[in-house]
Amino acid sequence: MHSLGTVRRGAAGGMGAAAALPTVLHAAGATVLQEITPLVWVILAISVAGSILTFAVLAYALWKFRDPATKGRRYG
Repeated sequence: MHSLGTVRRGAAGGMGAAAALPTVLHAAGATVLQEITPLVWVILAISVAGSILTFAVLAYALWKFRDPATKGRRYG
């Protein structure tokens, strides 16, 4: 009879572990922040590239279409 009690205790312990399993699996899963972080980096990279491109076009336009009459004029 002693071994039967050990089996019952072992089965009860296994049921407790099975009940805790979904909680452990959920805790081991990725959080929302971890899932979205790569997307945030991609959006940030696109916005930085767009701002650099916009600034480059602005600088090029200022250099290309400057007024030739102001050449050699001192400012200040």
